[in-house]
Amino acid sequence: MKHNLLSLLIFFCCAITTQLLSQRVWAQTASASMTLDQLKAIKAIKIANLDKDTYFKSGGFILDRYEERPAYVFTYSDGITRKIYLYKVFTAEDTKDLGLLAIYKNEKSGEVKPFVIPGASADRKAWDAYIDDLKYVGEKEPGLMSTLSFVLSREMANLLAGGAGKADEGGDKKKEEYNFCFAADASVTLADGSTKAISNIQTGDVVLGYNAQSKALVPTQVTGVDTHTGTFELAGVWLAPVNELTADNRNALSAPTRIEATANHPVMTATGRKALGDVQAGDVLYRYDAASQGVSAYKVVRTEKAIRSVKAVYNLVTESGAYLVDETVVLDK
Repeated sequence: MKHNLLSLLIFFCCAITTQLLSQRVWAQTASASMTLDQLKAIKAIKIANLDKDTYFKSGGFILDRYEERPAYVFTYSDGITRKIYLYKVFTAEDTKDLGLLAIYKNEKSGEVKPFVIPGASADRKAWDAYIDDLKYVGEKEPGLMSTLSFVLSREMANLLAGGAGKADEGGDKKKEEYNFCFAADASVTLADGSTKAISNIQTGDVVLGYNAQSKALVPTQVTGVDTHTGTFELAGVWLAPVNELTADNRNALSAPTRIEATANHPVMTATGRKALGDVQAGDVLYRYDAASQGVSAYKVVRTEKAIRSVKAVYNLVTESGAYLVDETVVLDK
């Protein structure tokens, strides 16, 4: 009897906190009404690596780790580690806020349970589906309801205390923050070494990709092309070959080459993945070397946060997760 009452209390706590959290979060953002079909599609999304995949697109949706939080980790007296991961969910087409995706993982059994939490303006059927998941899925897994309830309550408390996360002055997360892209005239290197403007690349094209483990260039197929229109600021980074910078004859230095993109687009550096806007002078990036058919190290000699604005931007999704723009290794989102 006590167990049933406790389970019921946790269920109501989770449901009420979710409703309050959704009203608080989505009142601050440009939102769309989640439908039941959208909820089902989001719930079916498979995340390959919950600890590393913090931002990606799938099936017409953008998933972005909520406030860049790491997983909430719980270890009960039974010795089982349980985790909760939170993602904000947006429509890929217009980056409208749909809701939250909470993912529960039991580290011992490997069980993963997704819970799609609709926004406050969502269709009633979407809310009914979420409540059903709490009741018929959540209560079957020991520890799930208490961990989920704690996480949502904690986030609600943070919002009530004034935590607004990464929002602009009006409380809206800027659309540009979700668009990791290049200008239409950015040059993409194809598998045969020729180039084509990114705006002319199509799904199915084969371009030169990059294998981070082998540090080798490999042909890779384009599986998606993202296009966004609006006004976008591009950051610029100027690069010079490392071997030239260490040569004695400095009068023979060639002019630095430039790569530009939205500041948040990731590039491959000697220390790993880094947003272009976070790249600093002295960092090392990698560029295509036609002579060796591989890559050469280039050092950053200059950066600029905003060099020009464009009205349309493009991004590729590739099988290898990396491709070449202006002969520089860049990464998929």
